[in-house]
Amino acid sequence: MKPAFATVAVVLGLVLGLGRPADAVTSPSEAVPAKIIFVNVGQGDAVAMRIGGKIIVSDTGEFRYGVLDEALRLGLKAKRIDVLILGHAHDDHARNAAELLRNWDVRMVVRNRSLWWEGTVRNRAVMRAMEAEPELEQTFPKIGDRFDWGGAEWVFVNPPAGDFLGGSSRIAGNSSLAYLLTVNGITSLFTGDIERRIAKRVASALDPVVDGPVDIFLATHHGSKEGSIDELLEVIRPRWAVLSAGKNSHQHPSLEAIGRLRASGASIWCTDANGSVTARISAKGRLTWRASLQVAPWWSAKSKQQTGTCVNR
Repeated sequence: MKPAFATVAVVLGLVLGLGRPADAVTSPSEAVPAKIIFVNVGQGDAVAMRIGGKIIVSDTGEFRYGVLDEALRLGLKAKRIDVLILGHAHDDHARNAAELLRNWDVRMVVRNRSLWWEGTVRNRAVMRAMEAEPELEQTFPKIGDRFDWGGAEWVFVNPPAGDFLGGSSRIAGNSSLAYLLTVNGITSLFTGDIERRIAKRVASALDPVVDGPVDIFLATHHGSKEGSIDELLEVIRPRWAVLSAGKNSHQHPSLEAIGRLRASGASIWCTDANGSVTARISAKGRLTWRASLQVAPWWSAKSKQQTGTCVNR
């Protein structure tokens, strides 16, 4: 049985040599339903969630802003965005944030302190969109920080305080906000674009506190060759994985990452084949899935069969 999540947060902080953050939430959360939409924005990550009465967006993608907007307005019946998590300052995770900030009432932005937020014209456009909202709250999580947005429980496992602040694109990927989200006993892990060295550290931190399997895993770096490494998958043993990728020149998803995900026992959704994929979590902790295009998972761990293609795979 998994330990109570308050205990998870405490142990995680101790494992990493950190105490509980001053703003950590200590009271247990009441059961709340959740709807998590992995939005088909092509090559990139964008996830829209309604958890309890709150709307949370985790990354915005680079393309197909209209699909994200539709997921919010029609899929979630959103009127505003309570929390916008921008995992790191790469276009395929954050470019659409400028338009989102212009078009929506966003209450809080959660991001890292990477200098790459000022490194490109497009990143600076996102920063200007934030500056145009003087009432916008900003939060900068670090390892061990815990929040209760929407009545769920969120524990951040990357980045460490003071790390990956440099102004380069590669460092920006390793600065990704990685977090473990729990709603009614259903766990989801988001790791952004962290590279192998950082993924090993995240795996080591999670190992003592995750009595797996993790229910939902958004595959690291869109299924890149160096992402979703064995050391991490051996700890989390995901039941379901989501590959959020579209047409690209990076060979995402790679055959190597796909092989590792299959070997881990995960069934795989691919936004290229399945379209936007929605996970519903009931107040009693029942997880169900729907997809906007192909309704069967791209890879079924149960049948050991693949349906359709995932970015030409």
